[in-house]
Amino acid sequence: MADAGTGQSLAEWLTELRAWDAGRPEAPVPATVPYGDHPDQVADLWLPPEDALPVDGLPPLVVSIHGGYFMAPYRRDLHAPIVRELVLRGFAVWNIEYRRTGTGGGLRETTEDVWAAVEALPPTAGQVAVFGHSAGGYLAETLATHPRVDLVVPLAGALDLAGVVRAGWDGGAVAEWLGAGPDEDPAVYGAADLRGRLPTGTARVLIHGTADTTVGVEQSRAFAGAAAAAGDPTDLIELQGEGHYAFLDPRQPAFETLYAVLDRWRSGA
Repeated sequence: MADAGTGQSLAEWLTELRAWDAGRPEAPVPATVPYGDHPDQVADLWLPPEDALPVDGLPPLVVSIHGGYFMAPYRRDLHAPIVRELVLRGFAVWNIEYRRTGTGGGLRETTEDVWAAVEALPPTAGQVAVFGHSAGGYLAETLATHPRVDLVVPLAGALDLAGVVRAGWDGGAVAEWLGAGPDEDPAVYGAADLRGRLPTGTARVLIHGTADTTVGVEQSRAFAGAAAAAGDPTDLIELQGEGHYAFLDPRQPAFETLYAVLDRWRSGA
């Protein structure tokens, strides 16, 4: 699927996707759970229907982190269609919100939020897999050192924020979130640099489309190389001709790639 915006605006594409999703078979209604005092420190816990539960009654749990270049208009409902599909296929999903630009978010606040969201999971949830799209892929990687996290899956991840700014993909959103550009405040970009966290000891599978015009595939290529060189178990899946947004649509092959990775994880393969 080409990037939304090619003959169709992103807003139009999202409207069509949500309309399609609204007409699908219902998954159980999620419970919205606070993990802090701020209105954006909440997560939706989705549990699979009884006929999709494993024999022991404990479904594998996946943490979902939305993107949107840390901007306030983009919320966790971006992931509702794919979360619903994962739930119908037997996963429990913790779809988290976090503070963003304009809602109290910055590097420290936002990364602390996603960490706190995982901390809030009950011990019975066991080890978890985390996936994040775009800027959510960056936030997923900040969780790679969390002791509860077994697998990280960045989807079209914005993994080098200085590179994002210099390429102009974000329209100024990353600099607004961090408070400056990389040449104005190299220290904050140094603090945000995911390569400084390597090795994490956690397995990761990066998935990226080669035709992505919102976050270039070179972001995942470079980070996968750095993570593998540091000794982390790392795989990179490049989807030929794929754009940025198809991961959010359960009808698209890009989503099926994500599902296949998570399905292998829950089977222990």
